[in-house]
Amino acid sequence: MSFAQFFAAYWWLMFPVFGMLMAFIGMFQTERRSNQTIDLIKSYVDQGKDPPPELLKLVAQQSDWDRDMTGMVGANSRGGKAWTFVVFLALAAGFGTGYYFMRAEEWAFAFLIVAVTMGVMALGALLILIFGRKS
Repeated sequence: MSFAQFFAAYWWLMFPVFGMLMAFIGMFQTERRSNQTIDLIKSYVDQGKDPPPELLKLVAQQSDWDRDMTGMVGANSRGGKAWTFVVFLALAAGFGTGYYFMRAEEWAFAFLIVAVTMGVMALGALLILIFGRKS
């Protein structure tokens, strides 16, 4: 297989790989920023001084962002878990419908695989919603 054939077959993989790379870089930048803030607070404590309130607010804000991935509905809140269930259920229904209409094609199994996967994820989100920690 030449590079041109390989690229023609798998060109679309550049998008998820780029997305994962950007998420990885963002994760390391967030970790570095949190460590720098904590080190600054430690230096104030080592000197026997109280850290500025703005610095403590920054730490609280960073921990809120760690818990709240969406910026709107907390990922750990009940509403965030309910939206996760709704999104996975909608994806499962959409891909299931796609499979239903394309089931005569030989490649329709791909729709079925994604529909089943999204259905399992929706079921998991529902179980977490029902039996998860109440906070």
